[in-house]
Amino acid sequence: MSRIGLTLVLSLAVAVHADFPDDPKPCKYGDTECFVEFCNRLITEKATEGDDSLNLIQLDPLIVDKMVLKQGANGSPVNIDLTFTNNKLYGNKDLRFKKMRYVLRYFQMEANRIYIYLLHRGFGKEIATKHEMVMSSKVFSLVGEYAIKGQVLVLPISGTGYSNMTLMGSDVKISFTGKPVEKNGEMYMEASDLKYTVKPKDQHFYFTNLFNGDKTLGDTMNTFLNENSAAIFSETKESIEKAFSAVYEPLITRVFSKYPYAKYFAAEEST
Repeated sequence: MSRIGLTLVLSLAVAVHADFPDDPKPCKYGDTECFVEFCNRLITEKATEGDDSLNLIQLDPLIVDKMVLKQGANGSPVNIDLTFTNNKLYGNKDLRFKKMRYVLRYFQMEANRIYIYLLHRGFGKEIATKHEMVMSSKVFSLVGEYAIKGQVLVLPISGTGYSNMTLMGSDVKISFTGKPVEKNGEMYMEASDLKYTVKPKDQHFYFTNLFNGDKTLGDTMNTFLNENSAAIFSETKESIEKAFSAVYEPLITRVFSKYPYAKYFAAEEST
């Protein structure tokens, strides 16, 4: 094969590889059902290994290098400084998407009145708007090293070691505002102002080596934490959600940084 022919073949191969993957096939703008099916299949098949074609890193377990929970504002009975390091988050492979939508706002003036319309659909052409993903989870477990000090309800708490924070039967919503970014003449989307909310049916906490390894005090505290887990989670919910928001925002931006935004959708038929 001539050099020109070889160059042409390699160029075509690169061009084909650069196209958005067609398995699973991309969805049309606003097709909520298609997006739900697409994401559920992607999570089921790729969560444990990732997918380079979509810049999707391994999600299960998801490596969490550092997560900090600071709780104690507004007179809360839970006042703690809790840092997780070198943790792994298990459970993303069992996430199931239920809704995918974006909110499109527009205004209409009529007879000196302003009407505001809010349209909820699967992701659409508009980048700079609010996007939402509604999911359910069987179990989330954050496992790894921790350091804690402070007070939980009426008891002081301190320790360093290994921990397991598990949320069971959770309803999850991720919302973010799309930020248009132009690169090489094409429009990409970044996720900004991401908010992660979670509502578990139950929760479980376990910390090793509390109180410098005092087994009696440690066992008593772990029992206390789980007997009062609903109240403790309610008090720490805002801090937990803020910490998880910081984890998921760069993951979504990473996926959408692979291709121009329009490439993530099926080509529209001309009419």
